[in-house]
Amino acid sequence: MKILSNDQKDYVLNVTIQISKEEFDKARMTAYLDHTDRYPVPGVAAGNADLGMLESTYGPAVLYDEALEKAVPELFNRFLKEEQIRIVGRPQMDDMRFAGGGVLFHVKADLYPEIELGQYKGILVPYLRMGEQDRFEQAVLQKACENMKGEIPPHMVEQKMNAIIAREKLNVSNEAIYHLLADAEVILKQAYEAAGAVRPKVQYRREAMDLMLQTVSEAHQNDWQEFFREQIKVMAERYHDLPEDYDHQLEEIIKKRQKDKNRMEKEALIEEIFKAYLGSLELTEEQWRNQRSMQAAREVCVDLLLDAVSAKEGITVSSSELHDAVEEIAAQVNMTPEEVENKMDLEPLRWKLARDKAMMLILNSASTDEALRAKLIKEAERKAAEQKEQQA
Repeated sequence: MKILSNDQKDYVLNVTIQISKEEFDKARMTAYLDHTDRYPVPGVAAGNADLGMLESTYGPAVLYDEALEKAVPELFNRFLKEEQIRIVGRPQMDDMRFAGGGVLFHVKADLYPEIELGQYKGILVPYLRMGEQDRFEQAVLQKACENMKGEIPPHMVEQKMNAIIAREKLNVSNEAIYHLLADAEVILKQAYEAAGAVRPKVQYRREAMDLMLQTVSEAHQNDWQEFFREQIKVMAERYHDLPEDYDHQLEEIIKKRQKDKNRMEKEALIEEIFKAYLGSLELTEEQWRNQRSMQAAREVCVDLLLDAVSAKEGITVSSSELHDAVEEIAAQVNMTPEEVENKMDLEPLRWKLARDKAMMLILNSASTDEALRAKLIKEAERKAAEQKEQQA
């Protein structure tokens, strides 16, 4: 392996790596041994053919794809390890060229920032760890982040934002009320059209929200389906006389919605339900993301803090700890630990466990600033008294 260029600027790595003919041929042979069933050579036992035999049988480019799939990530990871470079997210490979029997390839990747830790042990905050746990932990981590020096790269905030929105979409899609809300939007729009009425999107979205809230109320637990249909008829009749066969049309609209929903791809259904959720807040996705931008930046800052503390303290994750975490995940998703290990990259899980240890180290060393706590309580009591006087 030869490094032809190595540029690191603005938290972005651009590197060009050359794989020699000898290295590439070795990778091709390794790939052959992994796929002997796909590359049989007449008269030669499986696994005993050499490259010359394989090329004569399958052509000069035999095993190129398999070798590249194996060699490129291995050599790039070796480069990162040798240069002690840490990247964020998935690297992008492009501009691949074959030359002299070897391969040249270019990789672009986002770099992990350099962080200088400040005080992270013995932090004092005006909250109790028992009784005000969330406030205590948030205040400790925020103060440790404030003591830290380093720039947060925009690409890390963007990646965190994508993770937040993916998590929110999954949470929303698991809530039955938002499924009903999405159904109500589609059915109500079509029900208005069947009645000959036209309603602006913003209006029928609000009406769908009201319909959903009434339907899921305790008063209609036993008759919610009948109530749902009757309310749609009442709402449609406000804006237009109903045709004689409206009950039949409405029933067909409801049946079609269920069929269409059953045929939808999972990702498409999640997107539709999330849009219904955003509509209930009267927000676009862009507005929602803007509201979460500070949360994303805070979460990235905490990640950087915990990684830096983990590195400085020499925190490690044992094989047994990793295995216990895999078993826990397997139980949650109803899979065997072996299946989980085969399907997921364990390195991010190892990072999470190390971060958890770093967080406990920080929190266990923190304590309550009693003087500041008393001051805050006194200030809160003063404001409450002033508010009470104003209301009197």
